[in-house]
Amino acid sequence: MKKNICYILFTSIVLFTSCKITKRTTDKQTTTENKKQEETLIGRWKLVKLSGGIVGKEQDPPMGQVQVIEFTPTEMVLIINGKEVSRNSYTTGKGKSMQSINERDMIFINANTSAGMSYNLLGDKLTISEEFHDGFTKHFERIGKNDDGLLRE
Repeated sequence: MKKNICYILFTSIVLFTSCKITKRTTDKQTTTENKKQEETLIGRWKLVKLSGGIVGKEQDPPMGQVQVIEFTPTEMVLIINGKEVSRNSYTTGKGKSMQSINERDMIFINANTSAGMSYNLLGDKLTISEEFHDGFTKHFERIGKNDDGLLRE
């Protein structure tokens, strides 16, 4: 458990100290699109798979650990095994990605537009990619309203 918390802290530090520059668009059409995207992000999402890192392989979440991200209209909350680990404000916008020559949908934590995470939302599936070398891509599924996301025996 201590190793997992250290991993999360290390990933967060690298993410927030990245020097990649992104451009956040502010025209009316994009603002309207971002509001729609943000509204669809709102809810609880359970981590089902991750890939990348130094090894670059696809893997399941750590055994016995449930990671949930909850998006409210203004905050992103990380919950591990039913306990809140972090709570940060966020915004969405368009930005440059390491994975594409085109601008992509981005999540900016604490208004830091130089260290965004790209995301792709398709129905009840959400993919969030850390935008730095050896970063992880995390795959989430939307949690139903009657599901708390915890493991059941």
